[in-house]
Amino acid sequence: MSLKRTLAITALLSLSAPAAARADGFIVPFFGWNFGGNSGKELSGAIDANRVDWGVSLAFMSGGVLGLEADLAHSPDFYGKTDVGGSSVSTATGNLLIGIPIGGQKGVGFRPYGLVGLGVMRSNLDAFGNPSNVNTNSATWDVGGGGMFFFGNHVGVRGDLRYFRTLNSIDFSVIDITLGRRHINFARASAGLVLRF
Repeated sequence: MSLKRTLAITALLSLSAPAAARADGFIVPFFGWNFGGNSGKELSGAIDANRVDWGVSLAFMSGGVLGLEADLAHSPDFYGKTDVGGSSVSTATGNLLIGIPIGGQKGVGFRPYGLVGLGVMRSNLDAFGNPSNVNTNSATWDVGGGGMFFFGNHVGVRGDLRYFRTLNSIDFSVIDITLGRRHINFARASAGLVLRF
């Protein structure tokens, strides 16, 4: 085969090949509600009771399909609040992401995703008049998914649903002897602003 023909075929193949996938980075501040499990509320009840959860996710997806995420969240009044005490739960997890960039990695598009990860949960429960507080750091896992919709190259919105559960059980008997030891578990529904770079 002649050199000219080889160069022509190579140029034609390179033009017809799909563009190389690039890496995406995301910053996602979010706001949501905790429900189910130890939160003691269904989703509608959690909204009415102000069982809010807020935080930020930082993510990186190689080729728009596989990625890693750091998710930090805080929920004041997780167990409820009284005049003599309150409560909170904070989570920090590292997650593996799998997504599908429908419409590509630039411009308007939709990206459904799933995730699974490990991290730590900090539970703080003032014992509602009992001088013994329950303050624990526990290893935790999470699983979930959602979707991101992009209005352009850099801005979008995210809807997300996750389930969290501690790996070990926590002793709640200092508050109520009938509670004993139990895992902390709950679901989080959230919406966020996606900043893509």
